[in-house]
Amino acid sequence: MTKVRPIEWVLLLFVLTVVLLAGPGALLLLCDEVNTVRARRMVIALAFIAGLRLLRSYRAQAWPAEAQAQRRKLWGTAPLVALPFFAVWWNNPVLHALLDSHRLAEQLGHGLTLSLQVVGVGTPGLLAWLAIGLNLKRRRVAVDRAFLLGSARELGAAAREWLPLVVLVSGYAWMGRVMDLRPVHDRDALLAAADRALFFGRDPLELAQGLITRPLSEWLAFSYSFYAVLYPLCLGAVYFQQGALALRRSLFAVGAALAVAYVVYVLVPVKGPVLTRTFAVPLDFYLVGAVKEAMFDANRITWDCFPSMHTCATLLLWASCYRPARALFWALTPIAVSMPLACVYLRYHYVTDVLAGAALFAAVGWLTRRLYPPTLTSSVQAQSPGH
Repeated sequence: MTKVRPIEWVLLLFVLTVVLLAGPGALLLLCDEVNTVRARRMVIALAFIAGLRLLRSYRAQAWPAEAQAQRRKLWGTAPLVALPFFAVWWNNPVLHALLDSHRLAEQLGHGLTLSLQVVGVGTPGLLAWLAIGLNLKRRRVAVDRAFLLGSARELGAAAREWLPLVVLVSGYAWMGRVMDLRPVHDRDALLAAADRALFFGRDPLELAQGLITRPLSEWLAFSYSFYAVLYPLCLGAVYFQQGALALRRSLFAVGAALAVAYVVYVLVPVKGPVLTRTFAVPLDFYLVGAVKEAMFDANRITWDCFPSMHTCATLLLWASCYRPARALFWALTPIAVSMPLACVYLRYHYVTDVLAGAALFAAVGWLTRRLYPPTLTSSVQAQSPGH
């Protein structure tokens, strides 16, 4: 019997908790929300990562001398594989909007959407082409029973690895609808009072207005928006470099933190300063405003502040890169260090939210180390370097 993994227990307990809080009807909402923009972006990114791993395996396997005819036939089909990458541009309304736009911020937002469409449409064909090519190198046949069975097993294993996190990422939108099932009284006044107590009677959000400059606003808005990219980037780097066990370690950490945060959103609903207050000094974003709007503001739920998952998940994802992807860890350090300040500076969070997010990071990190000791991950990786 297959052992239930920690991340699967997390998902099960989370679903049961929500059913207890909101009733069985909440499960019907989950079915509607699994196919959200956030989940689709995650799936597209994961497919791209799978393509990189398959490409690495394909390049590592040499063509046998007697399989040159199969090699020529495979490369003869390459234009068919490339066709979807080009076809997605044909009469695409996003491309028209990109060409018609005259503001750099809007161009960045449309360019991001178009890039995701190109990857999403073209990657499945590329994956199939690489898999067939690898089978030709190993077995001299394009498609056979063993290839189909092996591909099905690999797809099933990949789905089991990633599905819990994809569902939990979708749970963000799900929680917004779950909270709408019951009367919600926000706790913003309580957190604002806690902030003033931490700063000896001063309001840190008012104090932060003295820091506002255009360059700092652009950088912090960029750091805040980069949060969505951190998930596929960091998890993909861990998976690419160290394989499945290291990935499970990172998936558990992020998934457990998301599940805890979602439940706390119900217990301590907080809208955040940007929705409850007005400020004398405006925040203007010329370069990344449209990107931030497209990736976060347009899909944000109402009560999602306490704890700050931008703080918690950023620290977890950043820390997960330290061993397997040290260069990426150092490259992301400015963003990770800036994220807590960005949460307050951009008025999405109270200081108390950020501190709660940091505490959740520490707690989940401790639990993850107990379940997946670094020595265990390293020893398994050393035994199977080709995984």
